[in-house]
This record gives sequence, C-alpha cells and structure tokens, in this order.
Amino acid sequence: MGHYSDLKNRVVVVTGGSGDLGEALCREMSRQGCIVYLTYKASQSRAEDIVGGIQTRGGRSKAVYCDVTSRSHVEDVVDGIVSEEGAIDVLINNAGICRDNLFLLMKDYEFNEVIRTNLYGVYNVTKSVSSHMSRRQSGVIINISSLSGLVPAFGQLNYSASKGAVISLSRVLAIELAHNGIRVNTIAPGFFESAMTKRVPRDILKQTIRASALKRLGKAHELAKVAAFLASEDASYITGQTLVVDGGLYMK
Repeated sequence: MGHYSDLKNRVVVVTGGSGDLGEALCREMSRQGCIVYLTYKASQSRAEDIVGGIQTRGGRSKAVYCDVTSRSHVEDVVDGIVSEEGAIDVLINNAGICRDNLFLLMKDYEFNEVIRTNLYGVYNVTKSVSSHMSRRQSGVIINISSLSGLVPAFGQLNYSASKGAVISLSRVLAIELAHNGIRVNTIAPGFFESAMTKRVPRDILKQTIRASALKRLGKAHELAKVAAFLASEDASYITGQTLVVDGGLYMK
C-alpha cells in the first residue's frame, strides 16, 4: 500500500480527526495529495496543530467544529464544505467515544452517549454527505468500527453494540448506495497505540498482545494506510466489506 495518484486533490472529510487514529488518517490522506477537512468536538487546539503540521508540509487542510450527534449541525457543516470545495469525495467516519462499564452498573447516560456518538454520528454524517455524493454519482465512505463490534468485549456492552451496528449499517449502505456510484466499507481495528488503549488495564493489554499473532500493538499509521487503499481506485471493486486490522488477534 503506497501512493495512489487518483487521490490527488480529492476532498476528504475525517470525523474525530483530532484523536490519535484521526490524526494518522488525516496525515496519510494529506500525504496522498488529498484536501483534508478534519472535524473535532472537544480538542480544538489539537485539531489546529494537526492542520498546521499538514500545511507546513505543503498540504491543504482545515479543522471544523462538528457535533456529529446533531443532525442539523452536521448538515450545516457538510453544506459548508461542499460550498467551499464543490464536492466531498471521501468520508471517513472515525468519531467515537468509550464509556466502559459492566452492564449491571452501567448508567443510562453511559449507554446513550456512546450510541449517539458512535452510531447516530455515523448515520447523521453519512446521511448528509451521501446526498451530495449521489448527485455526482461518485464517492467513497469508510466507517471505522472496532474488533469489539465483532467479538464480545467484557465491560463494553455499549461500545460493542454501537460498533457492531456500524458494521451492519455499512453493509446495507453498500447495497443501497452502489447504484449511486458510492462504495462503502468498514475497518475494524484491534488494539492500537492510542490514548484510548492507554486506559485499558495493563494486565488485560499484556494478555491481548500475547494472544495476537504479531505480538504487538498496531501503529496508527498502519491503520491509516488501509484507509487510503480503500479510498483509492485500487479498491474500486471492493464494497460492503469489513477489513479487520488487528495483528492476527481475531483469528485466534
């Protein structure tokens, strides 16, 4: 997975672009020559730093505040990007949160917040972006799910439910949007070096690493390169798929 010339000057929107994986996605898409819009909610300074780094390297990027849980706000943001650039060619739904707890101890707000962000967020952004893509009969949507959406994750009922739903949503979208020239795929990451992973208890993390085939955590740029491939014409015959990127953990 290297350089894809067909991605040059493509307009890419990365939600949750100020997180560790989001930053890697933004940097990789910029490296491919894309015009990158990253959305953020709580980390404006981090988002602006990422944009500044991309611009320093000669890329085009812009940070935009976006609450993915608000349908009307999302529509305003998407319409603004389309008005400015003329189109959105690639959408990477990456925004997500965790509120881990055991089911019997889980508060309603912990469940609802995760579902609103991780699932409704994907629905809201995709709904707005896909309407613009459909008019042009062209587009790529990549949804970032999780290994937790495929296998049981103790203490993550809300997160697992949201990420599993994203996988199912993506498959239906792939069928319904194909005649509009839009490809939809999902990436299900395993354990990567990130702020989210640092919150996992050390003993559980060590067990997970030992259980994986590659015996290590993934690096954010490794995930980003997979997204670039799926966005490119090299993946033009791939849609409705869930690509597991987990260092060989799921197969064990």
